[in-house]
Amino acid sequence: MLWAFIAVRRITTGKTEAEARIAGLEADLNEAQAIINAEPSVLFIWRTSQGAPDTITGDLRGTVQLNTELENLAEFSSWLDEESIGAMESGLDVLRSAGTPFNMALKTLDGELVEADGRVAGGVATMRIKPLSGERRDTKELMFDARRLGKQVERLSSMLDKAPFPVFLRDEAGSLVWVNQAYMDAIEHSDIDEVISQNISLIDREAFKLVSTQAGNERSISRGAAVVAGAKRILELVEVPFDNTTASFALDMTRLEDTRKELDRQIRSHASTLNKITAAIATFAADQKLSFYNAAFAQLWSLDTKWLDTHPSHGEILDRLREERKLPEQANYRSWKTEQLASYARLDTPDELWHLPDGRSLRVVSEQPRSGEVSVLYEDVSEKIQLESRYNELIGVQRETIDNMHEGLALFGTDGCLKLFNPTFGRFWQLDEAFLDKRPHVVEVFQQCARLMPQQDMWNEVKLAVTSLSDSRRPLQDRLIRPDGMVLDYNVVPLPDGNTLITYVDVTASSGIERALRERNEALEAADRLKTGFLSNVSYELRTPLNSILGFASMLSAGIAGELAPKQSEYVADIQSSSNDLLAVIDAILDLTTIDAGAMELRLETIAVEDLLSDVANDFSRRIDERDLTLNIEIAENAGSLKADSRRLHQTIGHLLSNAIGFSPTGATVRMGARRDGSDVLLWVADNGRGMDDEFQKKAFERFNAKPLAGGHRGPGLGLALVKSFVELHGGSVRLMSKLQQGTTVICRLPDSGPREVIPPGSIEQPRSVSMN
Repeated sequence: MLWAFIAVRRITTGKTEAEARIAGLEADLNEAQAIINAEPSVLFIWRTSQGAPDTITGDLRGTVQLNTELENLAEFSSWLDEESIGAMESGLDVLRSAGTPFNMALKTLDGELVEADGRVAGGVATMRIKPLSGERRDTKELMFDARRLGKQVERLSSMLDKAPFPVFLRDEAGSLVWVNQAYMDAIEHSDIDEVISQNISLIDREAFKLVSTQAGNERSISRGAAVVAGAKRILELVEVPFDNTTASFALDMTRLEDTRKELDRQIRSHASTLNKITAAIATFAADQKLSFYNAAFAQLWSLDTKWLDTHPSHGEILDRLREERKLPEQANYRSWKTEQLASYARLDTPDELWHLPDGRSLRVVSEQPRSGEVSVLYEDVSEKIQLESRYNELIGVQRETIDNMHEGLALFGTDGCLKLFNPTFGRFWQLDEAFLDKRPHVVEVFQQCARLMPQQDMWNEVKLAVTSLSDSRRPLQDRLIRPDGMVLDYNVVPLPDGNTLITYVDVTASSGIERALRERNEALEAADRLKTGFLSNVSYELRTPLNSILGFASMLSAGIAGELAPKQSEYVADIQSSSNDLLAVIDAILDLTTIDAGAMELRLETIAVEDLLSDVANDFSRRIDERDLTLNIEIAENAGSLKADSRRLHQTIGHLLSNAIGFSPTGATVRMGARRDGSDVLLWVADNGRGMDDEFQKKAFERFNAKPLAGGHRGPGLGLALVKSFVELHGGSVRLMSKLQQGTTVICRLPDSGPREVIPPGSIEQPRSVSMN
């Protein structure tokens, strides 16, 4: 109980003391609040180094219009100007972080000055805002202006120091007092104090020439060369004097100077180029004076260049041309001239066509290359107009020609659409002209055509040829037989420009004729085969009894059946002669039949030409004697030998010699010979008989084609046909030369190495002319 009593006593005593202390503190607080409120001000208190103020108290009591509530004063942008905000925030940052006090003047948005005083008390950062008046206000205004001007100077100095061109200040004596960083970079120096103290100059004043000055020498501009960062540059020095100091700005004009030189070069080149072109060009300045003209201009109008060099006006040139009747005839020249000169104030580019009295036509174009300037181009388009007229005429003729063609024509472009057609195309496929005029696609056209020719594979192939890529397009050619009986030949031709031309030709009538001719040809071939078979069979059938006749005639002639009377011997001899002739004809027919069947084989061997001709001559010696003929054999030294079938070649020369003997008059001379011509051997037989006319020579080598002499030599007309067949089998050729009453010469050209391996039909080499001397 005693312990509890003591505890209660202590608590009561502590409470009484606390209440007394609280009362004292409240009194002190009220006193402090009274002191604070005694002067119009606003107090900001920060108990931490970050964040918004913990307490804002006070009142300016209408002395300063802040245009915001007390609790919103922490938003400085709502009542302070931008420069004051920056200064105060910088001061608060230092105050709250390092405890550094500050005192500065701030300007509100309404332009009033207030004092801001920042301090640290008991670890708490405070800032008091108080109005200013009297001398204190004046002092603070001076402080505010000084701070503002200091910042402006600082910004200006920083801006000049960061300028991309050298800037420097000189005093009255011409010594450096300040340079920027670009100046230091230009002279390649790092110590600015040393540069100023030693007055290290970037430029040589004597190397710079004055370009221009302003009134009162407020600014001068000079230009010259200087070494900047180790390289020679062209600088333009702008000097501005002020307050016993001269500010100099060194602008790098190197690129501008190079550009100016390049521009001058381009202008000279441009003028040189314009003087070489055929179009006439004249340029007039803003005052309408002639500033440039090319040689074609003076030549076009036949104007004196000395007069043009005096720079006459545009109007003066028009007046002179009118006096010389070189301008288009105008009903109102004054109005027309005014309209021409109005181009100096126009924004559009007039483009006119002048028809001159001398028959020429000029295209006249006016434009403004620069403000106020006018360039006029005169182009002689007389020939162009004539060509266009001729071209249009040619197009008209071409169009009329295409429209009247019997062939149907359609031209498809690279996009697959129809570009050109003629009425025949629409008539062939029964297509409406209005449909074709709409430039339908190839798919649409072929869909309409398929109504008359439902053959989808064919249309797909043609469509692919039209629409495929250029490198894969191929020409097509084929024949269509439509169900309605019309026969069309079509061609698909890819053109070099990517277009595709399709043509259709109606061959219905010619197709019928062709079919009839083909059937007739087949019938003729069948008849020829029948004839060949008949001749072959007949020849074989005749050969058997003929051999019997020859055998019995030989027996009778030999006297086996008894001795014959002279007349009987003569008859038997005639039987033998006729039988031998008939046997020769049969053998010839059989040989030709074998050749036609492609069954004849040559037995090749090396033959001496001299021996060959001697053997043939011996075989015909009796006939030569009977006809009282002379046979001359002319063999050149280079005749040599050749590779051939001895038997067939013997037959060849024998037929030729037989014909020569048969068609030669009694007592005549027959010539036979051989010579070499390169790799060929020429064998020939000549007579001086009656010869052949030109008409008969054309068919002399045809079978069964003979022209016998009345009462003289008569043959079946197979000799020359066999000669030609045998020679061509050997890879050679035959040539016949003949004139009426002057004789006939037949020349056989044979390769000395035997028949060529491939001898295409109809390609046998024609013999060359051979001298028989």
